[in-house]
Amino acid sequence: MASGKSQLPSIWLAEFTSKAEFDAKASELGAQLEVMAAIDDRMLMSRHPFDIKAWCAACKSVTDMRITWHYCGSNPTGSVHPAWTETCACSQCGLNSRMRALIDLLVSKLNVSQTAHVYIAEQTTVSFKVVQNLFENVIGSEYLGPGYKLGEVVADFNGHVNVRHEDLSRLSFADSVFDIVLSQDVFEHIPEYLNTFSESARILKRGGSLVFTVPFFYDQAETRIRATVDAQGSVQHILPPEFHGNPVSNEGSLCFQNFGWDILDALRNAGFKQPTANMYWGPWAGHIGFPFFVMSAHRA
Repeated sequence: MASGKSQLPSIWLAEFTSKAEFDAKASELGAQLEVMAAIDDRMLMSRHPFDIKAWCAACKSVTDMRITWHYCGSNPTGSVHPAWTETCACSQCGLNSRMRALIDLLVSKLNVSQTAHVYIAEQTTVSFKVVQNLFENVIGSEYLGPGYKLGEVVADFNGHVNVRHEDLSRLSFADSVFDIVLSQDVFEHIPEYLNTFSESARILKRGGSLVFTVPFFYDQAETRIRATVDAQGSVQHILPPEFHGNPVSNEGSLCFQNFGWDILDALRNAGFKQPTANMYWGPWAGHIGFPFFVMSAHRA
């Protein structure tokens, strides 16, 4: 298929603004899950890595996408499945399922202008390069550690050139400078996550959008706190430590919270309107497993 706009169906199945709204659709979603799980089962051709062809929203073409069993798990019935959001990586751009879903929401659902001013909370990743190719005005950053000044650009950080240091809970940017703020699986690693929402709202222009992914536990009404930081700066573990990958550290990043539906209330309290959990699925676009979400909210 030639590059351009996909003629395939949209991957966006529903929007939810609360757990009550989600629960009201429980029986309907259960029926959908039964059908989608059956389709997903037929696609699992091998216990080894394998490729499928699917539409990539970032590349704007059909590409080969690799499904692997890294981080695989089992459900309560004992069925083994891949980590769906972390697999099905495009052979051209390298983005996995959740990363491509975020791009799809930007370009096909929000229709973000190519000239939009975008801040993305990463800079050393393949996602940053993709966002740079899609939009003309992009600034990225990484959290490099407490020894750096906010907004400082480090010429060489572990082999990465000119990396900007930012702390999402206290950003160095002026007010109202960005049209879009993007974050991919970062907020769960910041103990002051409420501050990150307020800071995101502060640096957005009026009507600007925060778009992000987090590990989202749709069965939880409230966010589960796994760890906190005390007044002396020491980490206090409430649950067993859980670490995720970190693009600038081999030590990984500690997960401080598992988000539930109250994340939408937290966004409202931070000055956002229409916080929404956007549910997606679509094997034709390399999105398998259900239900998964990309979050969006707009500055009031």
